[in-house]
Amino acid sequence: MNWLPKKAALNSKFPIKGVAAIAKNLPVPNPTGGDRDPETPQPSPNFTTPLAIAIVASLTLFGILLGVAAIMKNNPLGDRTQTESAPAPAAVPVPTALQKQKLQQKTLETRQCPECDLSNSNFKQGNLAGAYLWKANLKNADLRQSYLKNADLRGANLIEADLGNAILEQSNLGYANLFQARLGKANLTGANLWHTNLREAHLAYAQLEGADLRGTHLGKADLASAQLRDVNLGRAELQGANLVFADLRNANLKQANLEKANLQDANLENANLQQANLGDASLERADLGDADLQEAKLWVTRLNEANLDGANLQKATLGYANLEGASLREADLTDAVMEGVNLENADLKEADLEGAKLQRSRLLGAYLEKADLEGANLEQADLRGAFLKNADLRNAYLQGANLRGANLRGAKIKGANLRDADLKGATLPNGKTVD
Repeated sequence: MNWLPKKAALNSKFPIKGVAAIAKNLPVPNPTGGDRDPETPQPSPNFTTPLAIAIVASLTLFGILLGVAAIMKNNPLGDRTQTESAPAPAAVPVPTALQKQKLQQKTLETRQCPECDLSNSNFKQGNLAGAYLWKANLKNADLRQSYLKNADLRGANLIEADLGNAILEQSNLGYANLFQARLGKANLTGANLWHTNLREAHLAYAQLEGADLRGTHLGKADLASAQLRDVNLGRAELQGANLVFADLRNANLKQANLEKANLQDANLENANLQQANLGDASLERADLGDADLQEAKLWVTRLNEANLDGANLQKATLGYANLEGASLREADLTDAVMEGVNLENADLKEADLEGAKLQRSRLLGAYLEKADLEGANLEQADLRGAFLKNADLRNAYLQGANLRGANLRGAKIKGANLRDADLKGATLPNGKTVD
């Protein structure tokens, strides 16, 4: 039985009305079977039958889909954000020279300009004592001879700024960026430079006594002749830094990284260098008297003619280091790793080398009077002409060692292993000379 109308006009712009038109023209099916006489008046459609309801629902959904398609055709972006047509954000205005000059003047007057753009400003000889310049941009600023005592410069951008001869006593520069900044002869006594970036900065002759430089980055910085007495450089990064003639007396350099740093003629007397990394560093003629170098890394370090009298080098690593002509009187080298070390003509009088590992070390002409070498490993060591008078060599391992011409008068050698050792011309503990 086909009782649907053959044609139903659908309005594409108004699909719901088209569905209504279809529903209005739906004939009522004949319950007795057969089609009704088309000329007989039709009663109002009865939508209570399941079939009629299903048809109306299907046509309604179809109409909705047609409507959505029409909307999408007229508006392809739908409800998405039309970023293409969105207005561009307004450009940040660049301060004019006059505006920057006014800001600079205002900063000098109020001494407050946090997070301000003061780049390339001229504050030469300016008075900014106690100024609040937190996170200020002072890149390339001229601050020569400026007075910044107690100033707050935390997080400030001071890249390539010129602070030569500036007064920065007790100032706070924590986390500031001073990359390649010029601080020659600046006064930073007691300043806070905690975790500051001072890489490649120029700090020659700067005064930093008592400053807090913990965790500071000073890689390749120039600190020649800088005054660093009593400074805190714990865990500081000083790789390749220039510290020639620097004064580091009583400084805390615990766990600092000084790899390949230049410390020639530096004064490190009584400094704390525990677990510091001094690998491949230059310490020629440096003063390390009474310094604490426990477990320090001194691999291939140059310590020629350095003073290490009374220094604590327990368990330090000195493999293949050069200590020619160095003075280590009464130094504590207990259990130190000194394989291949050069101690030619070094002064080790009364030094404690108990348990030290000195395999293949070079000790020609070394002065070891009363030195404690008990249990030390001197296998294949070169001790030609060494002075070992009254030294303690008990249980020392001297297999294959070269002791030609060495002086062992009064030495304690009980339990020492001298197998294959060369003792030609040596003076034995009893005073006799070996032919």
